[in-house]
Amino acid sequence: MNTKYQHVRYGLYSFASIAALFLIMKLFSLENNGYLRFLNVLIVFFFTNRLAKRNRQLDDDDNFLKAFGSLMIANVMTVVLSVISFVIYTNFIQPDFISHFDGGIFWNNHVTIGQAAAILFFEGMGSALAVSFINVMYWNERTPNNKCVPVEPLKE
Repeated sequence: MNTKYQHVRYGLYSFASIAALFLIMKLFSLENNGYLRFLNVLIVFFFTNRLAKRNRQLDDDDNFLKAFGSLMIANVMTVVLSVISFVIYTNFIQPDFISHFDGGIFWNNHVTIGQAAAILFFEGMGSALAVSFINVMYWNERTPNNKCVPVEPLKE
């Protein structure tokens, strides 16, 4: 099995799972239920954790930046593919879907597709950064005698 592009594989798994979630929500007419959208955070956490675990199994002496970079690539790929899918969905499949977006404090309820895509992109990038960092730190603490320590230990 080719282990060089694990981050690409897990990014595609994460995107496919999120797309399947939204298709199931559409199938059961639950697309307006915002609480179910929290499931995509769980999906991203699940696949990011599996990738971090897989990276640790393949290379136990993985450094911090390499581990973090691998997770970020997978999550950024998921975000970019999700935003592209959102734009395609709102342009061709259900153009009135954009009317469900409320602009919040930024857009005064007149959100264009470009603005909504930008909002989703920046929100997704923030989530990708947070999820990647949390998983790297979790696996850093979990592995004894690791060389993947981003800061020096406290001196007594």
